[in-house]
Amino acid sequence: MHTQPNELPQLSPQDVTMHSKIIHQNQWDGERSVIVTCSFTPGSVSLTAYRLTPSGYEWGRNNTDKGNNPKGYLPSHYEKVQMLLSDRFLGYFMVPSSAVWNYNFMGVRHDSNMQYDVCLAAPKEFYHEDHRPLHFHNFNVFEDPLGVTTADREDVFMAT
Repeated sequence: MHTQPNELPQLSPQDVTMHSKIIHQNQWDGERSVIVTCSFTPGSVSLTAYRLTPSGYEWGRNNTDKGNNPKGYLPSHYEKVQMLLSDRFLGYFMVPSSAVWNYNFMGVRHDSNMQYDVCLAAPKEFYHEDHRPLHFHNFNVFEDPLGVTTADREDVFMAT
């Protein structure tokens, strides 16, 4: 599942590339593997499921261009598939051991070659402060206009 801040009209080339490499590395059946995008739109959440076509699988497995408009990317590399949501399916979450899973606010830290361990756990909420360290640093700077953090000091000479 890939989370994104808004709904895109197509599956991104980065998703095609990453999903095809995951299928290849784990020897999954491409006909039975899907990638789900979870888009956080104003007032709602939108889920869309995609399956890679054979040409999309081959293109993504061989793609090395990490840009936004890689050569050879085509809308025929994927197709939307039906998704059924039900409360009858049981499952679990595998989250990184560091507990940080949302790189939406710190994309420069995400690397497709990064190493990580996973564990069974409940994922932290989307806007958790661990996913937005720069935002929380900026909040602290706003509180002190000089940008200097000072410690609270007790005044032992102050009359009470």
